[in-house]
Amino acid sequence: MAQRQVSFPLSQSQFSRRQKRRPRRAKTKKPASIYLLVAAAFAITVIFYAINYLYYSHTTLVANLDDDDDVVDSQQLPPVENDQNRNKEEQRTEDDRDDPETDMNKFRSISSSHGSFFFGSDSHQVKIPKSDVVDLSASWTPLQRELLDDDSDVIDVEREKKRCASYGFGFPSDATLPLRRRRLFYGAMISGDSEEVIKATSMEQYNIFHTVSLIESNSTHNLTPKQWRFFGSEDASKELNWLYQLFGPKTKVSVDYYVTSLSKAQISGFYELLTEHLQREGHLYRWKFNGMRPDDIAIVGDIDETFSRDFLRALQICDVPNFRPGQSCRTPKVTASTLMFEASPECSWNVVKNWIGDNAEGRRWFHPDAILGECVDQIGDTELHPPTKRVYLGSHGKRMDLYGHDSEFTFYDSNILEDLKMEGQGPLWLPNDIREENWMGKPVWKKDKWNSVTGYHFHNFFSDMKEIRFKYATYAHPDSKALGKPLRQIHKDLDMAVRCAHGKHAKKAEISFESIPSTSRPIYYLNEEARHARHSLWQDIVRKDDAKYDQSIANLRRRNGKL
Repeated sequence: MAQRQVSFPLSQSQFSRRQKRRPRRAKTKKPASIYLLVAAAFAITVIFYAINYLYYSHTTLVANLDDDDDVVDSQQLPPVENDQNRNKEEQRTEDDRDDPETDMNKFRSISSSHGSFFFGSDSHQVKIPKSDVVDLSASWTPLQRELLDDDSDVIDVEREKKRCASYGFGFPSDATLPLRRRRLFYGAMISGDSEEVIKATSMEQYNIFHTVSLIESNSTHNLTPKQWRFFGSEDASKELNWLYQLFGPKTKVSVDYYVTSLSKAQISGFYELLTEHLQREGHLYRWKFNGMRPDDIAIVGDIDETFSRDFLRALQICDVPNFRPGQSCRTPKVTASTLMFEASPECSWNVVKNWIGDNAEGRRWFHPDAILGECVDQIGDTELHPPTKRVYLGSHGKRMDLYGHDSEFTFYDSNILEDLKMEGQGPLWLPNDIREENWMGKPVWKKDKWNSVTGYHFHNFFSDMKEIRFKYATYAHPDSKALGKPLRQIHKDLDMAVRCAHGKHAKKAEISFESIPSTSRPIYYLNEEARHARHSLWQDIVRKDDAKYDQSIANLRRRNGKL
């Protein structure tokens, strides 16, 4: 149909005459879809402005770049208050404490340039229902009870002197350090780790830590989505209540939550552990909330790692050179010399004397790690320890090369300290630095004939083969084919553990728990029943996996006419 031509512009009189000549048209009803579109557009606009308002009303972690020297201040965390200074309105009411927490929007939250942290209650702020209360001591053996009953406020000086000397540490005197136990603050991520491994590490730490900060995410290292374990349901609430009790009544235990805002495209090209490092930043907030001071100790690990109980007690009271006040914070770490178990307490690597790492004779792990509070980001003094540059948005992730990564400070010295007329100082440490900067501290073992270990790593202590495969397929250093491989072919660590389950011990492995040449053994597995139960479960997992893949191989050979 030809369109009527109208010439513009029209005068007012021309327009009026034309309108009079135009026949009236019947009013038509506009389609409902138009109204729906208008309503949707209005709703989207409202939501957009609401999100922007909420986003910009938060103080974020985004660092501000200095125009002159491009130095990033990584200490731009939102201000937080210690527990004792919080307003009463922020405390949960007594009635609230019996209800499972199912609305994350009720938590205090802090947004960053890579995601958001949500902070729930700690174990001292909740009232655990009687039905969820557990008596941990009921299963303790007399030996375990004796080892765990060491939290007296009275310090046995002679006993502590011997303990300190066994690690090569001095003992505090009035002229050096006050005689008191340091407060220990712990941080680890938590996810699908088995109850078995959490019980093993928490028993070693029972009633020692001031704070245990655990952080859960709803995605894996490579951003594969996963369900919350400790949030959102009655079962999650029960498991959280169980977790609260494992570390002892003297310890504040919290599980906080991290939701990333990043996509796989945004992390592409960065190192594999970036998302883990970003998630670990949440420990700083929790430690700050709980009143961490410069003379406290921060310990960072994975939930399946722990210092030995005896060494934790040594860190609390001994004259540890790296814990003396006035640190430069360049190499302040104390690192464990760690015995590695694979899937079972009966399967461990040989503990190589005078060695950290992996060699032809065996293997020693080198986590967890400890550091003095005055060197921790958000706790220490930024004027004494100017911020460094980091690989993600300048202030997140690991340190840039020559800006303090792997003990190399060339650019940090020339581009940052020199302009401030400073020398010899190091930057404050993020939790990922505490764990990953491996050559910037001192590994410690006992001064005995075996160089006995100071820590334990319960590696691959999962409850079934599905959990093991999911870990190797989606977490750090993922293997996309892990879901379809026999356990023994996924990784050399699993190969050793599978051999052990069959009673075939590798050259680099111990033959049993009792054969370990060390005066240090994990307290949880001093219970023979616990050792036997775990080893039997691991053998069952291996038998089922062998049967599944042996049958698959047989079927394949049969189809190919080889049987």
